[in-house]
Amino acid sequence: MIPDWAKKYKKKGTEIKKIGNNFYLYEVKSVWDSKLGRARKLTGKYLGVITPQGLIKPKHQRLEESIKDITVKEFGASFALSTLCSDILETVKRHFPYEYKELLVFSAMRFFHSSPMKNVQFYYLDSHFSDLLPDAFCSPRSLSELLSSIGRKRGKVVEFLRNFVIGSRHIVIDLTHVFSFSENVISATMGYNSEGEYIPQINLILIFSLDRKEPSFFRIVPGSIRDVSGISLTLKEAGIEGAILIGDKGVYSERNVNFFESEGINYILPLKRKHTLIDYSPLKVGGRKGFDGYFLFEKRVIWHYEKEVGRRRVILFLDERLKVEEEKDFILHVEEGELEIEDFWKREGIFGTIAVITDTGYSAEEVYGLLKSRVEIEALIDTYKNLLHADRTYLREDRQLEGWMLINFIALLFYYRFYRILLEKGLAKRHTPRDLILHLSRVKKLKVGGGWVLSEIPKKTREIMEKIGIEFKL
Repeated sequence: MIPDWAKKYKKKGTEIKKIGNNFYLYEVKSVWDSKLGRARKLTGKYLGVITPQGLIKPKHQRLEESIKDITVKEFGASFALSTLCSDILETVKRHFPYEYKELLVFSAMRFFHSSPMKNVQFYYLDSHFSDLLPDAFCSPRSLSELLSSIGRKRGKVVEFLRNFVIGSRHIVIDLTHVFSFSENVISATMGYNSEGEYIPQINLILIFSLDRKEPSFFRIVPGSIRDVSGISLTLKEAGIEGAILIGDKGVYSERNVNFFESEGINYILPLKRKHTLIDYSPLKVGGRKGFDGYFLFEKRVIWHYEKEVGRRRVILFLDERLKVEEEKDFILHVEEGELEIEDFWKREGIFGTIAVITDTGYSAEEVYGLLKSRVEIEALIDTYKNLLHADRTYLREDRQLEGWMLINFIALLFYYRFYRILLEKGLAKRHTPRDLILHLSRVKKLKVGGGWVLSEIPKKTREIMEKIGIEFKL
């Protein structure tokens, strides 16, 4: 029985169906069936659900109408990304012809806004990307299904990643921890992280190209696996030889370095400050005469001293600015009664120091630069670690993590492409890629008289555009 409030939506060529307690409107028409010798009804397109408050159109139709209603869209950042990263966009499209729109939109919104999954569709509709890549399915449910689909295709992901394994110099960042909060994620098994916390986690092995200054490969390893064999397997999957492992303080052991050397993997591994391999005697010599020399790193004076330990080198670095900061921090804890001044005198000789063991032939300055590059990369990845927490509601299974990391890897590619451009134009000391996006996103496009026109361009944005060589075109 169809109620009167629902019947009024029945027009010629439509039909109302009751399914459960709801009423749905469909297109309907008659077609001649020669086998039956009579006309038969053919149900067509779904038109929406009928409620006492009115007809609710299908979601895709509401989305299309909402796009048409938008008369102001972000333009500058989207245009710049599509121009400066056109090769990345084409590579994604070539390897993922059926999913590329959603992959690119999701990755771009990660880069622009550090957006969790639930906000991607909002940002997409409000940006030039909704015209560059129309009809992308960006609801949280659609994106969650996308991650599952990608997660089944590690072979395709590897083929895609190998496009970025370019150049002869690569560094490996070992077992970067990406925490998962989903009980259904198998790889997020219980394992200790570098802080000694026993929590569900997975580990990420990231390979970074020094030649191109961009990420080149990744592989996810179950969190309970703490041996270093995953590093070797990742390099083999990537087809890379001669990479340098930049580890953390938890990686060094005689067993591990023997394994790296047997696998032909060079390494730079920080040592804990109390390690017996470290020689602090240069710090006891008056002034800095006990050191081998110094170099400048980002306008900071870094002193260095090294000694040979068999076929390896242990290099001790002293950062004067870090020394002052650590001493001040320690004294503040003494003042608050949390530490004793006797503890200060015991540690006085190690404040501001960093020690590493390496089998590379790089100079002390080069080793320090590589060590700091790991810190910078991990700081950026921390942004996406936090997003894993935000997206945990939509990550229901192990394979979705593969797709989730691919999204963030592409976002990293975008980030480092902008960073490389800033370096080439001599702007990296004054601006970050996020700064660039912030300025460019201030340029909007407006719908006027049925067509799109550019908004006014702020002076600061125009100056940056000229320096990086971008000219906006609708």
